[in-house]
Amino acid sequence: PEALKFDDEDAATKKLYGIDDPVTRPFGMQMLACRRFVEKGVRFIQVQHGAGGAGAWDAHGGLKANHTANAKQVDKPIAGLLTDLKRRGLLDETIVLFATEFGRTPGTQGTDGRDHHIYGFSVWMAGGGVKG
Repeated sequence: PEALKFDDEDAATKKLYGIDDPVTRPFGMQMLACRRFVEKGVRFIQVQHGAGGAGAWDAHGGLKANHTANAKQVDKPIAGLLTDLKRRGLLDETIVLFATEFGRTPGTQGTDGRDHHIYGFSVWMAGGGVKG
């Protein structure tokens, strides 16, 4: 339980993860928890952004508005996690993997959405010796 108590984190670290901003706070807390779990030796950590089985990114309509809002929620906390792991010497031994459940079709679905595409994934990795 102490891994999820952020009272002992300084203001600069909380700001790094976006915990000071209501838009980035929920995901920032998840990313900060990840760092704390890594420090405690947890070997595998999985985080999903958004509620429900499909998370927040399953936009068949309103794609631009949906993805713009989602990106605002996750970009700063993700950068905070990578920065914090690196400055603590943990990024060299930690692989960070971000992936989607599926990709999106190149064409539109309706006027402002895209359907699922089984051959298109967005994946990136950092740390753990992965070449940038």
